[in-house]
This record gives sequence, structure tokens and C-alpha cells, in this order.
Amino acid sequence: MTVARFGQNFLVNKNIAEKMVRHFLSGVEPGGPILEVGPGKGVLTDLLVKYSQGRPIKTVELDPVLFNALRELYKEHENVEIINKNILEVDLAALFPDEKRIYLISNVPYYISGEFIDWVVSRFEYIKKGMLMMQKEFVARLAARPDTKDYSAQSVVFNYLFRLEKVLEVSPGSFSPRPKVRSTVFSFGGRWESMPLERRRVDVPGFYLFLRKCFENRRKTLMNNLERQYNTEELWKLFEIYGINPKIRAEQLNVEDFLSIYRGK
Repeated sequence: MTVARFGQNFLVNKNIAEKMVRHFLSGVEPGGPILEVGPGKGVLTDLLVKYSQGRPIKTVELDPVLFNALRELYKEHENVEIINKNILEVDLAALFPDEKRIYLISNVPYYISGEFIDWVVSRFEYIKKGMLMMQKEFVARLAARPDTKDYSAQSVVFNYLFRLEKVLEVSPGSFSPRPKVRSTVFSFGGRWESMPLERRRVDVPGFYLFLRKCFENRRKTLMNNLERQYNTEELWKLFEIYGINPKIRAEQLNVEDFLSIYRGK
């Protein structure tokens, strides 16, 4: 079996698929709308249909060959809709016009990992909870904490919006074709809606752009990275107010530090 044209490694371990779907559905409210991204040959889709108890399911598959096969397979299921699109171009509000929040599950193709997480971040208000399978090293970077080499703008904003919980590790032998790396299944959600309203008063796209500027050159201090974009005198005042050392680097700050500077700049 060869790899799909769009870089997918198909999950073939039905035991892993069963664990994923059961764990995922345990957090989905009755009637909660489900979005599956990159269903491939339908190993997760089959189980979603089996256990979802009539919940509406939409799947987005880019590969036209796989899309046609899935559409034929589920043509008798009224609660299942198969969509042939690039998920990175999908507007969730348009895809689910009658829903405020949806539940997301995906075995994410490795090559779109970073872009896909950015897509999730940009649509965080529509995603109540999710479960993703991604490369182990990538998940470790996404979950990174301050004072580590993997800590980044993406990990800061993702963990500000979502609570990440690792569920299980998956060996290369669970896929066909067999990848060279291990994968991690993780769930996320539950943080944004539980925040106090005051803490949620943040322009998230603007905050993420600000974080990227903070981490733009990891060898430079935070002040060096920011003073090209903002007034240096005002930055010094902010650092003094919040007790932040001007010589500190971005990876040494926590999300509260970043929020304080961003709100005050």
C-alpha cells in the first residue's frame, strides 16, 4: 500500500481507533455536532457512526479518490456528510451555520501540523473540545512550558486557549504506510470558556501576532525583539511596572507576563 497523494499515513490499528473514538465521544454532549478532518479510509469514521447515537457528523477530506469512496460508503447515513475540501480553507461558521460550538477529531497529516494548529487557534471560539493524533515530537513542542527550548508563540497561545491532555502514544506499526516516528493522541478544550470574563478580554489574533514578534529571534532579548515594533520608552515603563527584567528572553516568560505586556503596550 502506498502513501496517499496528500501525505496521509492511514491508521489501521482498530484497537487504537476504538480507544480514540470512545475517549473522544465521552466528552461530546448529546446531539453535539462532530467534525472529522482527514478521514482517509474511514477507520475513525466507522466508529464515530457506530457510537455517535445519531449525532451529526461532517468529515472533510482533500483527496478526491478517498472522498468519492467515503461518499459512496456513507450515502445511506443521513447524519453523515462527506466534504471534499482543504480543511485549511474551511470556515467553520459556514460549515456549521446552525451551531455555535463543534467537536473536532482528526488523525492529522504530519505535513500540515503547524498550519492545522494555527487553523484551530484562529477558530477557537467554534471548537468546544477536540482530539488529535499528531507526531509525538510536535505534540511535545505544542505542550512546552517556559524555560524549555520547545516553548514558542504557538505553544503559548494554544495553552492559553485550551487545556491539553495527552491520551496515548501510538507506534509506527499502527499505520500504513508505516511512518518513521511515533505519534501522540491528545485531547484539548475546556480552558477558554472557564476563564473569568476579564481574562478573556483579549484580541486573540493580535495577541498571537504579538507573541510571534516576541519569539522572532530567540537569541535576542525580549526587549530587542519588541523595540523594532513598539516605542522603546513605553516598553521600559511596562517592564518596570510588571517587574520584568529587560534582559529576559521570551522563552523565560509565562502567559500572564505576555498578556500584561500586550495589554499595556
